[in-house]
Amino acid sequence: MDTAEFEQRILSYRQLIEEKEKRYRENQLRQYELGILKRLPDKFGNIIQSHEQDYWMGKFEEVVKELPEPSKNGAPFVKAKNQLLRDLNKKYKLQRKGQWVSIFMPVFMVSIGVSIGTATDNLALWIPIGMVLGFGVGYLIENQAKKKDLIL
Repeated sequence: MDTAEFEQRILSYRQLIEEKEKRYRENQLRQYELGILKRLPDKFGNIIQSHEQDYWMGKFEEVVKELPEPSKNGAPFVKAKNQLLRDLNKKYKLQRKGQWVSIFMPVFMVSIGVSIGTATDNLALWIPIGMVLGFGVGYLIENQAKKKDLIL
C-alpha cells in the first residue's frame, strides 16, 4: 500500500473517531480514551516500523469499528482498546500518559510509607513521603519515555 492510501485510511478513521466523540458524554470520553486513538497513527513509520504498520493499522481499525453508540454498552470497545494498548506496550513500549506515576505512587506508599511508618510509629509522615517518592520515580520514567516519543 502506498503512503497516500495509508494516510487517507488514517484520516478517515480519525474523522470517524471525531464524529463519534461529539456525541459522547464526558465520562464516556474519559473511559474511551479517544485522544490516544487519535494520536496512535502518529507512531506509524516512526515507532512502529513500516513493514509492520499494515498489521497494526488493521488492529487499530478493528478497535475503532467497536466504538459504540452513546446509548450502547462500551465494554467490548474498552476491552478491545485495552488489549491493543497492552500489545503495543509489550512490542514497542508505547504507554499511556501518567501510567508509571499511577503505578509507582501506591506501590511506594505501601512499600516505603507504610512499612517505615509502622516501624517508626509515624504513619502520618511516611505515607506522604512514600507517595512523593513514588510520584518522583514514576515522573522520571515517564519523562524518559516522553523523550523517546513513546507516550500516547
